[in-house]
Amino acid sequence: MAKKLILSPKLYIVLLIIAAAMLTFIGSISYKQISEFKEAANAVTHTLEVETEINNLFSIYSQMESAQLTNLLRKDTLVTSISFQKYIDNSNVTFNKLSNLVIDNPIQQTHLTRVGELQINLLAALKAIAVSPKVRLKYSTKERNKLDEVARIMAELNQRKNFMLIKEQKILTESKKEFNSYAFLSPFMVLVLGVFAMFVFVLSFIKINNERKNRTKAEAFLSSVMAKTENIVNFYEPIYNEDNDVIDFKLTYANERNKTDFGLDPETIVGKPISKIFPFTVLNGEYEVLAKSFIEKKESQLSRQVLLNGKKIWLESVMRPLNNGLLIIAKNTTHEKESVAKLNALNLELQEQYEEIKETDEFLQNVIKSTNNVISYFEPIIDKEGIITDFTILYTNEEITNTTGQKPNEVVQKKISEAYPFLMTNGVFELFCKAVDTGKPVEFERDYIFNNVHMCFDTYAIKTGDGVCVTSMNISKQKQDERKILEINEQLKRQNAILKDAKTLAKIGSYRWSFLDEKEESSDISDNLYILLDCKPQEFPPTHENYKKFIHPEDLPGYKESIKEAIDKKKSVDFSYRIINNSRKIKHFRTTGHFQDDALIGVIQDITNQVKGALKLKEKNQELKRSNEELESFNRVASHDLQEPIRKIQMFISRIEDTDYDNLSERGKEFFAKITSSSERMRMLIKYLLSYSRINKTKSEFTTVSLEEIIEKVQEDLEARIKESGVDIVIDNLPTINAVPFQMEQLFNNLISNAIKYRGEEAPRIIINCKKIKRNGIPDNFVKKYKSYYRISIIDNGIGFEQEHADKIFELFQRLHQKTEYSGTGIGLAICKKITQNHGGHISAESILGKGSTFCIYLPA
Repeated sequence: MAKKLILSPKLYIVLLIIAAAMLTFIGSISYKQISEFKEAANAVTHTLEVETEINNLFSIYSQMESAQLTNLLRKDTLVTSISFQKYIDNSNVTFNKLSNLVIDNPIQQTHLTRVGELQINLLAALKAIAVSPKVRLKYSTKERNKLDEVARIMAELNQRKNFMLIKEQKILTESKKEFNSYAFLSPFMVLVLGVFAMFVFVLSFIKINNERKNRTKAEAFLSSVMAKTENIVNFYEPIYNEDNDVIDFKLTYANERNKTDFGLDPETIVGKPISKIFPFTVLNGEYEVLAKSFIEKKESQLSRQVLLNGKKIWLESVMRPLNNGLLIIAKNTTHEKESVAKLNALNLELQEQYEEIKETDEFLQNVIKSTNNVISYFEPIIDKEGIITDFTILYTNEEITNTTGQKPNEVVQKKISEAYPFLMTNGVFELFCKAVDTGKPVEFERDYIFNNVHMCFDTYAIKTGDGVCVTSMNISKQKQDERKILEINEQLKRQNAILKDAKTLAKIGSYRWSFLDEKEESSDISDNLYILLDCKPQEFPPTHENYKKFIHPEDLPGYKESIKEAIDKKKSVDFSYRIINNSRKIKHFRTTGHFQDDALIGVIQDITNQVKGALKLKEKNQELKRSNEELESFNRVASHDLQEPIRKIQMFISRIEDTDYDNLSERGKEFFAKITSSSERMRMLIKYLLSYSRINKTKSEFTTVSLEEIIEKVQEDLEARIKESGVDIVIDNLPTINAVPFQMEQLFNNLISNAIKYRGEEAPRIIINCKKIKRNGIPDNFVKKYKSYYRISIIDNGIGFEQEHADKIFELFQRLHQKTEYSGTGIGLAICKKITQNHGGHISAESILGKGSTFCIYLPA
C-alpha cells in the first residue's frame, strides 16, 4: 500500500506541485532578494553619482571664484571673459545632470533650486568684480563689498553642499539597512530548500547571469564615475592585532585620481597598508583621526598640508564609516591654497608699492606747495577721429590764486576753452597738442592779462601719462627788470640774455640718503643734483659717501658734525657749506631735509649767487650806513648851523626895515625886498629838508589812524587858504589804517596844498576817495608785499601838467614852474613819496595839461 502510494502518479503530481510551489517560493524569495540587492546597489551607485556631481558642481564654483580673483589681480580681462564663460557652461551642464539625478527627491530638489539661485547671484557678483578699475592702489569700500558678496555666496553654497551630502549619506545608510534586512533569510532558505533548486537550475542560472551582467554594467558605470571625478576616493579596511585592536588600515580600493595627485598607480597600492603608502598619516596624527572615525562610526573631516614623494600637497578629506571600513573622499586643494598665498603676496607687494608712492607723493606735494610756479595737469579730450579738441583741467596748485585770483576748485574739471579761452587762439593749445602727440617737452613764453594786470610766463609742458603736465613761472618782474637794465646800461644785455635762457633759476636738486643701510642701496639723488656738481646723471653711485667727496675740505668737519647731530636726534637739517664741483670750481650749497623712515630726505640748492649777493648787500649796507651818518651830520648842521645865519640875516633885515627902510632909494627898496624873499625861501628850504631827512620807519610810531580824521585836521590847518580859494573838497569813505599820524597829516597837507596852489580858472574842486584792491590789480611797478592795498585818489581840476613829467615831480628840488609863477621849494612831493614808501606803499600821478591831476596813493590794507 505504501509502495503504491509512492509510485502513484498523483503523488508525483502532488510532489511536482509541491516542488513547483516550493521552487516558486524559493524563486520568488531569491528573485526578491536579488532585486532588492540590485536596487540597493543601484541606490549606492546613484548616491555616489549624486555626491560626485555635487562635488563637481561646487568644485566648478570654487574654480570660478579662484580664477576670477586671480584674473582680477592680473587685470587680464580678456582671459577672464573666455575662461569665465567656460566655467559657466560647465556649471550649467553639471547642474542639469544633477537636477536629473535628484528628480525623485523633493528635499534635494529644494536644495538644488536654492543652489541655482545662488549660482545666478555668484555669476553676477563675479562679473561685477571684472569691471573693477585697472589701476588700484587700495580697494575702495565699494570694491571690498563686491569681494565680500562673493565670499558670502560661496559660504552659503558650501552650506548647501553639506546639506545635500548629508542627505545622500542618510539615503545610503537607509539603503544599507534595507539590503541587510532582505539578505538575512537568503542563506538559510538556500540550505533548507537547496534540493529543490536543482529543478530550476537552468532557469535560475539564466536569471542570475542576467543579474550578473546588470551588476557588471553598474560596477563599470561606478568605475567610470570614480575615474572621472576630481576627488580622490579610497576605501580602507582595518587591520587588527591579536587583541582585536585596529593597528592599521589596508587600502582595498583606489581610483585613478591617486595617480594624478599623488603619482601612485592604484593597481600597485591596493592591498597595502596605508602606513607604507601614505606615511604622512602616521607622522601628523592623521591615523588617530581615522581610527576614531572607524571605531565611533562618525564622519570626520581633515584639512592639512602633507608631504608625499618630496611634494607638498594641501588635502581636504572627508572620512565616512562604510560597512566594515572607511570611505575616504579627499580633494587636492593645493592650487587654491597657492592662489590664496599668491594673492596675499600680491596684496603685500601692492601695500609696499602704495607706501612708496605715498612717500613720493608727500615729497612732491611739499615741493609743489613751496614753489612759486603754477603747476597744472591737463587731460586731452579726443574726438572719434583721434584728434585732440580740448583739454580737461584735472589739477592745479594754490599758486593759481595769486596769479589769476581763481581758486583751484573753481577751475578743476573745467575745459581750458572755458577757463582760459585765450589759450585756444594764441597758439598755446597747439603746443599742448604737440607735447602729447610727440611725447617731447615743449617750452615757450606768453604774455597774459589777469585782473587788468599784464603778466609774462615762461611755460614748460611735458607729456605725463595720457595728459600733459604744465609748469608756468611768472617772469613779469624779470621782464620788467630786463627792460630797465637795457635802458640803463647796454653792457648788461648779455647778462640779461643769459638770465633769460636759464631754465632752472632755483638750482635745486633732491636727495634721499639711507644711513642705516651700510651699502646705501636705497639712497638716491636727482639728475639735477648731478648737474649742479658738474657731472653727468648717474656718473657715480648716488651714495652719501660719494657726495661727501665733493665737499670743501675746510667745511667737511662741520658738515659731518651737522649730519651726525641730525642722525642722533632725528631732527631736520638746514645748513650751508662749500663744494668743489667736477670742474674744480668752488660753489656754495645749502642742504635742507628731514628724516622719514630712517632716511634723510630733502633738497640741496646752489646758493653761490645768493652768497655773492649777500656780500654785495653787506657792502651796500656799509655804504648806506656811512650815508646815513653823513645825513645825520647834515641834520645837525641844518638844524643849527645853517638856520642860525638865516635867523640873524632876517633879524638884521627886520631892524633895517624898522629904522632905515624909508631912507633907501626905490632901487634899494627893490633889492631889499629880494633879499627878504630869498632869506625866507632859504629858511623854508632848510625846514623842508629837515622834514624830509627825519622821515623814518620807526615801528613804535605806527598806530591806528583814521584817515577821515586826518583830512579833517588838515582842512582845519588850511582853513584860511580853502576859504580864500573857494575850493570844494569832497571826501568819500576813507579807511582806518596802521600809520604814523603826523606823517599822514604832512602827506595829505602837501597834496591838498598843491591842489589849491595849482588851481585853474574853473571853480576849484578836490575829490578824495578810496578803493580796496588786490595786489594783482595794481598796474604800477613797485614791491607789493601785501595781498591787498587801499588806493586813495586825490583828484583836482587844476592846471595839470604833461604826463611825461609824472616821475620827475617826485624828485628833490624838481619844479615844473618858475619861482615867479608859483612859490615852493620842490621838496613837498618828494616828502610825499618818502612817506608812502615808509608805510610800504607807493604814490603815482596822472595828469593832462589844463584838465587837472590825479594823485594815487597805495597803502597796505
